[in-house]
Amino acid sequence: MEELLRIRLVEIGDEIMFCFKKNQMVGEIGYGGHIVNTRITKEDGVVVETLMKRIYPSLTSWSEACLREGLLEEHTRYASWKRVIHKKTERTLQSLRSEAHVSQKTTQASRQDLFAEINRLQTLVGQLKKKRVAPRKSADTTDALLMTLEVQEYFKHWATTSCSNS
Repeated sequence: MEELLRIRLVEIGDEIMFCFKKNQMVGEIGYGGHIVNTRITKEDGVVVETLMKRIYPSLTSWSEACLREGLLEEHTRYASWKRVIHKKTERTLQSLRSEAHVSQKTTQASRQDLFAEINRLQTLVGQLKKKRVAPRKSADTTDALLMTLEVQEYFKHWATTSCSNS
C-alpha cells in the first residue's frame, strides 16, 4: 500500500471496500498505507463501528480483523489484494499493484503483472472507443469578440512593441 501511495495511484483518505456474505467493509487509506476508520455495514443495514478507532498496518491484517472481529467469522481465508476495491478508481488493489510493478519496476515486473496491465489497458481502449465525443462548440462568439476595432488596435500596438521586432 505504501508504494501505491508513493506513486499516487491511491491517496490518503481514499476509501477501500470489500463485501463478504452481503456485509460491506469500508476503510480509509491512512499515512504510510495503514488502514483507518473502518466501518462495517451488515446485511440488515446495522453499522458496526467497533473497529473504527483501530489502525491496521497491512491490507491482510485489516481484512482479517473485519472478518474475525467485525463479523465473528472464523477459519476464513480471504485474498484481500484480489477482492478489495479502491472506490475512487473502482479497481482492485491487485490491479493497482500490478500497474505499480509495471510502471516502477519495469525490468522486475512479472509476466503476470505485464499481461494484467496489457489487458487492463486494452479494456480501457475499448471503452474509450465506444465513448461518444461531443462536437465542439462554435467559435463564432469568440471570433466576433476578438475582431472588434479596439482589440485589433491593441494587437497592432503590441506588435510594434514586442521583442520579436527588435
